[in-house]
Order: sequence, then C-alpha cells, then structure tokens
Amino acid sequence: MRETLSDKVYRAIKDDINNFRLNPDEFIVEREMAERYGVSKAPVREALHRLCREGRLISYPRKGYLIVSLNEMEFYQTQQLRLINEGFAVRILVREAGPEDIKILRAMADKSDCVSNTEFHCKMAELTGNKFLRDIVANLLDISTRTLNLKKRLNGSNLKTYHLEIVDAIEARDEEKALKFLEMDLKLGNSSFGK
Repeated sequence: MRETLSDKVYRAIKDDINNFRLNPDEFIVEREMAERYGVSKAPVREALHRLCREGRLISYPRKGYLIVSLNEMEFYQTQQLRLINEGFAVRILVREAGPEDIKILRAMADKSDCVSNTEFHCKMAELTGNKFLRDIVANLLDISTRTLNLKKRLNGSNLKTYHLEIVDAIEARDEEKALKFLEMDLKLGNSSFGK
C-alpha cells in the first residue's frame, strides 16, 4: 500500500513531538504545520486527527492541539505491557532463534540511542514470526519514546541497555536469564522519573 501525504505528515509531526521540536506548552496550529511541512492543511488536519485518536494530542476547537505527555503511572503501565509482550517474544526466541537471528540481534544490540532501542525491541518481536506481536511492541514503544528521549536529554547521555546480555542469554537458550535481563532493561526506562 502506497504511503499517503497524510501518512508522511503524521510521521513528521510524531517525530517532531518525540524529539521535542514542538513545544508541549504551545498550541499546534494547522496553518503553521502546513507551512512547516510545505503541504496544504488537509493532510495536516488528517494527521492531527489521527494523533488525537491515538491519544497523543488533545484538540481545542478554534485554538489548536496540545501534546499529551505520559505521567509516571502511564509510562510504568506501558513498561508493564512491554514486559508481558516482549517476554513472550524472548521465550519464543530462546526456543527457536537460529544463528542468523542471533547475528541480527547482536549487530543491533551494540547501539544505545532511542531509535536503536526501538529497532532492537521491535526486531525481537518480528523474529518470532508473529506480525501482531511486532505491531503491539512497536505501538507500546512508540507511546513511550518521548519519555525515553526526555530521559536521554536530562541525563545528557545515551540510554543504558541490557541488549547484549539479552542476546547472549537467548543464544545460550537460558530463558530465565534472558527474561531477567529484559526486565532489567525495562526497569532502566522506569527510572526516567524522579532522577
């Protein structure tokens, strides 16, 4: 299926929100976004409505849209769901991952920026062969990306991860250890608040 102009604008706005190029305290106005992305207001309106349906923006008639930020509890809840779903992926990978799967994950595990973090976790889900699992993990990561980027911004460094340890445990067929390192990896994200 071909990507529409509205899809491109949606991704651009979402990326600008997640990377703090749009101020959460200022109204997002259709006309300004159309100028910013060099498009008409129609694809911008569609993209903004989609972001509202996803709970990322709140619409204020005749004013514009405001960015919704996750509070500590909401972020923690996304991490809980990630642990359940990614834990399922890890269990499958411990049983079924082949040498090529391990090689792919190992190559991705080295990096510690937010984009690489998302790619690593999505790839684990994708390698299970379960498309729905990959979509669920991608959506949960998408929801929490802005908070993870904020943590990186506040700490002034790359995110600490346990990706290599997770891959080592998968390769060793050690489910308990792989799940332990996954949980530790996700707990690092939980420490975004209050530190």
